[in-house]
Amino acid sequence: MPSLFRRRPSLGLRLLLAALLALVLLVVDQRGPRLVPLRGALLTVLHPLQQAVDLPFRVWDWAADTLRERRALRSELEALRAENLHLHLQVQTLDALQAENRRLQALLDSLAQTPQPLRALIASTVKVGLDPYVGQIQIDKGALQGVFVGQPVLDAEGVVGQVLHVAAQTSQVLLITDARHAIPVKAVRSGVRAIAVGRGPAGALDLPFLPNHVDLEVGDVLVTSGLDDLFPADLPVATVSSISRIGEGEFAEVQATPRGRLDRIQEVLLVWPPEPDMGPPAPDSAAPPPGAPTP
Repeated sequence: MPSLFRRRPSLGLRLLLAALLALVLLVVDQRGPRLVPLRGALLTVLHPLQQAVDLPFRVWDWAADTLRERRALRSELEALRAENLHLHLQVQTLDALQAENRRLQALLDSLAQTPQPLRALIASTVKVGLDPYVGQIQIDKGALQGVFVGQPVLDAEGVVGQVLHVAAQTSQVLLITDARHAIPVKAVRSGVRAIAVGRGPAGALDLPFLPNHVDLEVGDVLVTSGLDDLFPADLPVATVSSISRIGEGEFAEVQATPRGRLDRIQEVLLVWPPEPDMGPPAPDSAAPPPGAPTP
């Protein structure tokens, strides 16, 4: 068996033979369509191998594109969340400004409805007392703005108190519900005069020392009488809420509810009493009377 001991061609020889075969096939393919079926068969056979070789690269490209899109979507989502939060803050600020504008307009409208023109200054509440037995608030106007002790303080609904202490830029206001506060009032319907005294934590007003036969009814509106030379007359103060008549010859127990919204004060009006009417100017004593001869 001499063929079993034949030596195989060397690698260089095999490469040379393959190159010659490829050259022959190339020449034959250029000279006619004889190798078209062979090319189709080879492409069909090699297609799975080509797909298998390309699969890692396609997977890599898909994963890279997916990560880029996910990163871009995450960045866009964070930007949209920040923008949404900013818009919500703007809406809340706009709502607060609109509410403040409505309150200020109500203050100005209430000032326009007073029986006599009054000089007033708008102030904002900066601090509210936490002690239920002490009815006080702090406002952002003081002596530099002309605020003085005892000055009347109103809101859009009526009287809320008067200035108790004055600093340069702030003032303390004593509310009418404080037990230390008293204000002369009168009933709009009957004209009955009384003193409205604060009841402290109860948040109401007492009208003490009124006889049983006093002409007051539940629902009567009480306004300032102007007899204290401090509060201008006819400013709304309270509404009679209850009347208890005890026996003949005894005093009636009368309570009233403040008109002002003392539990939600944010802006107030500082009011100056009207200037006193000095009357017509006195005639000049040095001037000659009408009809007198001129010297």
